[in-house]
Amino acid sequence: MRAVLLAALLALVLVPRARAAWLGRLDPRQLLGSWYILAVASGEKDFVVDKATKNIEGVTLTFTPQNTLKMLSSRNRLERCHLHAVELMKQNSRWVFGNPSLGVLEYRVLATNFRDYAIVLTQLELQDEAFSTVELYSRMELASQEAMGLFTKWSKGLGFSSQQRATLQKDLTCARKVFQFSGFWYIVAIASDTQGLLPARDKRKLGASLVKVHKMGQLRVVLVFNWSQGCKAHSLILRKDRKRAVFRNTLKGVAGFHVLISDYKDSVVYLRLGRAGQATKTLLLLSRQSTASFLSMKKFIDVCEALELTRSVTVLPKDASCAHTILP
Repeated sequence: MRAVLLAALLALVLVPRARAAWLGRLDPRQLLGSWYILAVASGEKDFVVDKATKNIEGVTLTFTPQNTLKMLSSRNRLERCHLHAVELMKQNSRWVFGNPSLGVLEYRVLATNFRDYAIVLTQLELQDEAFSTVELYSRMELASQEAMGLFTKWSKGLGFSSQQRATLQKDLTCARKVFQFSGFWYIVAIASDTQGLLPARDKRKLGASLVKVHKMGQLRVVLVFNWSQGCKAHSLILRKDRKRAVFRNTLKGVAGFHVLISDYKDSVVYLRLGRAGQATKTLLLLSRQSTASFLSMKKFIDVCEALELTRSVTVLPKDASCAHTILP
């Protein structure tokens, strides 16, 4: 472990001054959000044997109110997809984090283009094994040649052999479990049996939802909508039902928040407000873009018919001034 850490520090010192200054501009907030892990170099004892079976993994990074870095990951472990959450504290550098009590000695960004990739070094000490990893983070499912080249250079420079490096299999099933619904969504259409929910036609605007994993089994959901009273945001912590894929907070009047359909670009959400047995029905069509695809709109209408909400279907105009008030 000490040898790898020393090699990492030497590599950082030997980087040309311009390069070091370039990385020194990194603000940790630029790393927040969802990432695919496309390639890994690891000193873990079983990595060489297991690497051929490892699929692309997923990580979502957020800041807590206490200014710690929360990392929610979805990784392949023992032929299963394992969800794991850990909070890391800022170290002496603004882009280095760690939590030795949990076995994470150091979590350091080695290189990034501030936009779509990052090379991350992690020093770990778990049970009776100490090892390090270098991972290629990517915003997209495919890495650029620049990103892959830097990953190879850093992993070689830190002493990882070709057998200790792997490009992960292109199976996104596990990766998407950690961030398939997190992030910013536009509300592009709505159907509801709630009276007086929408303002007059000339005042209607796109709504938005910001979804983050709060804790395991909990979501923090912010909804902003141009209600009849104007543009207002509501923030709630929702807890997952023990038996069903439904989140709720009955104390705050949310009887159910259920993702019925999602292809990671568009989603249909069934929202029930009020007490159980007396809850109103609201269906939301969410999209990563300000417009949804024809197929997603058709699926939304089909669900509206099943819930007897067809008469109240409203496609919202492309005015995002209200929606953008909760942009992360």
